[in-house]
Parts: sequence; C-alpha cells; structure tokens
Amino acid sequence: MKMLGPFLVILGFLCFSPSVFGELSVEDLEKIRQIVNEVEVRLGKRIDEVEVRLEKRITSESEGQGKRITGLGDRITDLRERINFQGHLIIALIVAIITFVAVPMGIIVYQYNRNRDQQAAEIKALRDQQEEIETLRRRIEELERQRLIQA
Repeated sequence: MKMLGPFLVILGFLCFSPSVFGELSVEDLEKIRQIVNEVEVRLGKRIDEVEVRLEKRITSESEGQGKRITGLGDRITDLRERINFQGHLIIALIVAIITFVAVPMGIIVYQYNRNRDQQAAEIKALRDQQEEIETLRRRIEELERQRLIQA
C-alpha cells in the first residue's frame, strides 16, 4: 500500500509526458530508412573484408597444417594418457588417506570400547564390594549391640 502512491505518480508522469503524444512524420521514417540502409552497406563491406582475410589466412595455414594436425593428434593422445594416469594416482591417494585414517581410528574405537567395558565391570565390582562392606558393617553393629545388651 505504501508503494501504490509513488507508483501511480510515476505512471502519471510517464503517461502524460510530451513524448507520448509525439508522432513520426514521413520525413522521420525516411531518415530512419536511410540510416538503416547505410549501416547495412557498411556491414556488408566489412563482412566482405573479413571473408577475404579469412580466405587468405585459411590458404596460408592449410599449407603447414598437415604437419600440425598429426602433431596435435600425438599431443592429444599424450595428454589423455597423462590425465588417465593422474586420475588413477588421485584415486590411489584417496584410498591411501582413507586407509591411513580409518584403520587407526578403528583401532582407537575398539580399544576405547574395550576399556569402557572393563571400567564398567570394575565399577560394578566396586559397587558390589561397597554393598558387601555396608552389609558387613551393619552386621557388625548388630552384633556389637547384642553384646552390649547381653553384658
């Protein structure tokens, strides 16, 4: 809603500007046609010049191109072999990195789990011992009370 007011004002300026009511006369259309024709003629001449230069260059290049094409074929084959070798090398390096990281991590996780299980067993044994000590302590206290009562 805030943008509606400025939008309508701008639309009003655009609709009622003097250029909206302007018309092209026959002379204006003739001038436009003449300019377009001149541009067409200039572009045609420029295209012809470029074609002539390209034909000259193609004929001069085609004389020495037979040797260049065979050289390029050998070079492309060599580059393809290099790229294949480098691709295999990258894959081998990725596998080596994964191996060097994953194997030690696996060993560490295995040892951690084993130590955790051992610690859990030790904690359980200590709690059992503590419960047994508490039971024995209570038993001793009961026996001491019985002795005090009998004495």
